Amino acid sequence: MKDWKKWLTENLDLPSMANGRDRRIMEELADHLEEMEAEALARGRSSADAEAETLAWLGDPAEASKELLKCEPGHVRAQMSRWAEEREELLRQKGGRWVPFADLARDLRMALRSLAKWPFFSVVAVLVLALGIGATSAIFTLVDAVILSPLPFEDAGQLIAVQHAAPGRGMADVGQCAAWHYTYIDEAQSFEDLGMFTGSSASVTGRGNPEALQVLQVTSGVFPAIRVNPLAGRIFTEEDMDPDGPARIMLAQGYWERRFGADPSAVGQTLQVDGVTREIIGVMPEAIQGLGYQPSIILPLRFRRSDLFVGNIGYNAVARLRPRVTMEEAHADLTRVFPQAWEKFPGGPVASSDSPDFYEVDLRSLKEDLVGSVANLLWILLGGVSVVLLIACANVANLFLVRADGKDGEMAVRTAMGASRRRITWEYLKESILLGLMGGIGGLVLAQLGLRTLLAFDSASLPRMNEVTLDLSVLLFSLALSVGAGLFFGLFPMLRKGKEGFVGALKEGGRSGMRDRGRNRVQNLLAISQMALALVLLVASGLMLRTYQSLSNRDPGFGNPEEVLALRLFIPGGEAPRGEDVATTYEMIVRRLEEVPGVSSVGLATAIPMAGGGNVNPFMVRGQELDSEGATVIRRHKWIGPNYLETMQIPLLMGRTVTWAEIHARAPVALLSETLANQVFGSPEEALGQFVAARPDPPQWKEVIGIVSDVREDGLSQPFPDLVYWPHVTLGFWEGNAPDQVQVWRGAGIAIRSERVGTPGFLNDVQEAIWEISPNLPLMGVGPLDGIMAQSVARTSFAMVLLGISGMVALILGLVGVYGVISYAVSQRSGELGMRMALGAQTGQVKTMVLKQGLALAGVGIGLGLVLAVGLTRYLSSLLFGVSAVDPLTYGAVAVGLLVVALLASYLPARRASKVDPMTALRVE
Repeated sequence: MKDWKKWLTENLDLPSMANGRDRRIMEELADHLEEMEAEALARGRSSADAEAETLAWLGDPAEASKELLKCEPGHVRAQMSRWAEEREELLRQKGGRWVPFADLARDLRMALRSLAKWPFFSVVAVLVLALGIGATSAIFTLVDAVILSPLPFEDAGQLIAVQHAAPGRGMADVGQCAAWHYTYIDEAQSFEDLGMFTGSSASVTGRGNPEALQVLQVTSGVFPAIRVNPLAGRIFTEEDMDPDGPARIMLAQGYWERRFGADPSAVGQTLQVDGVTREIIGVMPEAIQGLGYQPSIILPLRFRRSDLFVGNIGYNAVARLRPRVTMEEAHADLTRVFPQAWEKFPGGPVASSDSPDFYEVDLRSLKEDLVGSVANLLWILLGGVSVVLLIACANVANLFLVRADGKDGEMAVRTAMGASRRRITWEYLKESILLGLMGGIGGLVLAQLGLRTLLAFDSASLPRMNEVTLDLSVLLFSLALSVGAGLFFGLFPMLRKGKEGFVGALKEGGRSGMRDRGRNRVQNLLAISQMALALVLLVASGLMLRTYQSLSNRDPGFGNPEEVLALRLFIPGGEAPRGEDVATTYEMIVRRLEEVPGVSSVGLATAIPMAGGGNVNPFMVRGQELDSEGATVIRRHKWIGPNYLETMQIPLLMGRTVTWAEIHARAPVALLSETLANQVFGSPEEALGQFVAARPDPPQWKEVIGIVSDVREDGLSQPFPDLVYWPHVTLGFWEGNAPDQVQVWRGAGIAIRSERVGTPGFLNDVQEAIWEISPNLPLMGVGPLDGIMAQSVARTSFAMVLLGISGMVALILGLVGVYGVISYAVSQRSGELGMRMALGAQTGQVKTMVLKQGLALAGVGIGLGLVLAVGLTRYLSSLLFGVSAVDPLTYGAVAVGLLVVALLASYLPARRASKVDPMTALRVE
C-alpha cells in the first residue's frame, strides 16, 4: 500500500498550526486514506485502481489544503467554546455564590455567539459606540487631570493663592509684591508657610551651545508650603535669599536627567546662568510643575528689605493655611495687616501717592487660581462630546430595535413557556451590555490616540497637561459609560412593547403587514432626539466659528505678521557689565541682523505684541495734578529702538519716531498711543509737544514727539492698552536714579521683517548673525509673529475645532438615524405602498409622502433643538466674542442647513419607495 503520510507531507501545503494541529490533521487524513485504499483492495481492485480511486476521492491537493485550512477557525472557536464551558462548569460545581457567575459567563458566551451571526450589525454598533465613548473619555481625561484631580502636593486643599485686586484701577488681579509678602510673613497669623514665585527665562552657557531655559524663581517659603522635598541635595533656605550671599541654583528633575544623566554628583557642581556662576544645591521633582510652570532650573527670588517699597507688583504667592484656619479667617487676617506694608516699607514711585484704599486682598484656592477660566471651557467640551455619545447610543438603539424584530418570535415562545419579563429583558441586555463593553474597549483605544494628538499640539496651553493620563479613574469612567450605554439602548426593545409584551408576536404570525406602532414611536422619538442634539452641537460650534472669525478679522494694530520673526534675547552682566555696554551690544546686533540677506528691517522693544511681558508704572504729565483721589496714574510702558514701528508696520499717526542719533544723545523724548493721547489730552493733536514722566520726584520730563496707532498688545480678544513708548536708552528714569544714570533693559524682544521668514536656513542665518556679536546669547521665544497671534486665540480655536468635529459627527449620526428610520419604515410599508400604486398613486406622490415623513421628523427635532440651544448655549457666553449666544444668523443657518441635509437623507428611501413593484408587493402580502 501507498505511504499516504509521506505523500500528504509532500503534496499538501499546510502552515504550522497551534498545538501541532497541522501534524494531527496529516496523521488523521493519512489513516483515512489508508482505510479507503484497503476497502478498495478488499473489493477486488488492483493496487493501481485502489490508489487511483483514493486519489480521486481526495481531489486536487491544493484545493484540499484550502478546505482543511477553512476548518481551522471553526476548530479554534469550538476549542474556545469548550474551554469556556469547562470553566463555567467548574464555577457551577463550586456552588453557592459562584453559580451566578457561571450563569453570567454562560449568558455572555451565548450573547457573543448570537452577535457573531449578525456581523455587520455588531461591527457598526461597536464602531459607533467606540466613537462616542472614545471622544467622551478623552475629554473626561482632560477634565479629570485639570479640574477634578487634586494638585500633586500633600494636603493640597490647604494651599491658597495670595492675590490682590485693584478695583479703583479696573484690575481684578494684580498679584503680589515683595513689600506685601514680607509684611504678611512678619505680621500674619494664618499661615504655616508663605512663599512668592514667578517664571522667567535664562541663558545657560559653558556646556556646548548657549541654551535658553525656563526658570522658576522662588522665595524660601515656597517649597515648605507645598511640601515637596528634593530628590537630591537641599532646598533654598532663608540664607540663600540674601542678595549678598553665594549664588546658588536648583535643577528641575527633567533638566537633571537630560543634562546630567540623573547623576547625584551634580549637586555641588556649578552652572553658568546669565553670566553668573552658580552652585547646584539640589534637584526638585516634577511635582513642582503643579505651580503652573515647567522650569528647567530654579533660582532664589532675592530682595533687599531695606530697598523695598509697595510696588513692582505682579508676582505669584502660595501659602499653607494653619490647621483649622478657614479661608475667610485668613482673608480677615491679611486685610488687618495689609495697610502696615506702607508703614514698614515707605517710599517708592508708587507708594508716594498710593494707599491701601486702592487695593484689596483676594484669596482663592491654589487649584482654582491655576485652572481659572479653563474649567468652563473643559466642562463645555465634555458636554459637547457627551451629546455625541447620546446620539451614538440613539443610533445603536435604532439598530438594536431592528435587530430585535428578528427575535420577537423567539421571545414570544419564551414568554409562552413561562419566561418572566425580567428574564426576557435580560436576553436583550446581555447583548447590549456586551456591545457596550466592546465599544468601550475600542473607545479607550480612540481616546488614547486622541490624547496623544492633544498633548502633541497642546495648542490651547491648558494647565496641568503634564498630568494627563488614562488612569484608574478614567478607566472606571469609561467602564461606567460602556455599561450605561448598553443599558440605554438595550432597554428599548422592552419599552416599545409596553405592557402587552410579546403576545402580539404570536398573534401576528410573522405577517409583515401588521405594523408595530410602539416600535415606530420609539424609533421616531430616537430620530427626533438625534436631530435636536445635533442642532445644539452645530449651533455651539457655529457660535465658536463666528467668534474665531470675529477675532481673526480684528485689526491687531500691526501689518503682515507672517513676514516677521520674533525672538527674545537677554544680555547678562558677564557679557555687558554696564548699561552703556548693553545698549551698544543691542545696537550691534540690530545692525548686523539688518545685513542678513532678505531682511528689510529690524526692530527692538522690551516686549513684542502678544508675546507676553509688559511693564506697568506711574505716568505723569507736566502741568497736570494727580487724579481726584491723589493717586499716581498707572499706564503701560514700553521701551523701543529705531525702526521698531516700521518693522512692525505700526502706523505713526503724527510726529516722528526715535532715531539712533537720539538714542546716542539720550534725548528726553517719548511717544504715546492714540488711546492714551485721547484719554489724557483729549486728542492726538493736543498731546504732541507735551511733556511726560515716569518718576514723581523730581520728574524727568520727556517731550512727546509722536502719536502711534493703537496695538493689541495682550491678544486679539483684548482691548487696546493705553501705552507710552520710551527710547530704548534713557537717563535718570526711575526715582532714586542719578540724572546721568543710564537705564536700559537687559532683556528685549527683536522683530525681524523678511520675506524669508519660515524658509529653510533663515533662522540659522539669524542665529549666526547674533552669535557673531555675542556667542553666548541663546535665542528665546523664537517664532513667526502670526504664530504668536494664533496663540492668543488658541483656546478659542481649540474649542471651535473640538466642538466643530463633535458637531459634524453628531450631524452624520443624526442623518444616519433619520435615513435608517425612513428606510426601515419604507421596507415595512412595502405592501401598503404597492397597494397605493396599484390603485393609481403616482411615483411623485409616493416620494412626497415618504419625504414628508422625513421632514416631519427633522422639523420636530429642529424645533426641539432650537429650544435646547437657547437654554444651553448661554454657558458659552464667556467664550464668545463679537457674537451673541442667541445669534439669529447662526441659529437660522444651522436650522436651514440641517433641514436640507435631512431632506437629502430622506430622498434615497423615498426614491426606493417610488420604485416598489405593486404586483410583487401584493403577492408578498
